[in-house]
Amino acid sequence: MQQEIRIGVIALTDSAPFVVAQKMGFFEAESLTVELVKQASWATLRDKLAYGEIDAAHMLSPMAIALQLGLGGSPRKEVVAPLVLNRSGNAITVSKSLATLISGLIEGETLGSKLRTAKSRGERAMVFGTVFPFSMHTLQLRRWLRLNDVDPDQDVRFEVVPPVRMVASLQAGLIDAFCVGEPYNSLAVNEGLGSIVATSNSLWPKAPEKVLGSTRSWANQNPQALSGLCRALRQACVWLEGGADNRRRAAAWLSTSDHVNLPGSVLEMALLATIKGGTDPFIQFDGTELTQHQRPMFESLVVETHALVNSTPLDAVQFSSGLKPFGF
Repeated sequence: MQQEIRIGVIALTDSAPFVVAQKMGFFEAESLTVELVKQASWATLRDKLAYGEIDAAHMLSPMAIALQLGLGGSPRKEVVAPLVLNRSGNAITVSKSLATLISGLIEGETLGSKLRTAKSRGERAMVFGTVFPFSMHTLQLRRWLRLNDVDPDQDVRFEVVPPVRMVASLQAGLIDAFCVGEPYNSLAVNEGLGSIVATSNSLWPKAPEKVLGSTRSWANQNPQALSGLCRALRQACVWLEGGADNRRRAAAWLSTSDHVNLPGSVLEMALLATIKGGTDPFIQFDGTELTQHQRPMFESLVVETHALVNSTPLDAVQFSSGLKPFGF
């Protein structure tokens, strides 16, 4: 008998494993009837998962930690995240005016010093868009800012913007820069609205970007379904790593109105090559089981995620709890 599962997804290139598993019949082969339910924002996806309106999700890895620990207004919920779907896939894009400011820095100047001087003159703080407070995007933005002598808590302001609205927000001058997953960086560059200044791999190589997530209660009640989901998505990740022809097919599937709803040519930019040129795919699809050698990276992720809203260090119980979604 087929089991019906509702999975929340966001309209991004890295939702590809879900779309591929559906199109290639990998879910069906596991006796699963999957409905992919497109969500308007990460906050909506989080809440629908927490309150049982969807069964599983295309989830930000720090979101799993925030739910587990009840950080920043997140409903406290025991979650499991048994599968990393992809690593990398984000970039930081700045407006044309900010790009000009950066390129015009002279010896002795930093982006931070310029922003602090502007602030001392009463000019508004620059606004950086991120998709969700607890996301690799936020953590990567903060790393990039610190590398450029910018205090992310004092010198700039953060604004949460859903991925589909990032480019329009940049165009309207509501934000000065953003960190987002593809294809929205490519779209901003294509439309002449901004420049890419960093990629996620340059800031945190091989960091877990999106994971398969569910509540622990759903996982405990549906162990066979969860195992089937993992096998189907793992197979989809292997297929996506199987060459350019497969990724072109995936780009075409993602381009429809049911999914990302953008031209396939834009989606191919992220799926077929690095975002700034080169030969290695910008997004690496994973699907492998989490092993102990990856634990240090997840430990760092727990510490940095907790620090987003807490000035005091994690205690031992919180630290252990933050690792639980990933099986450590």
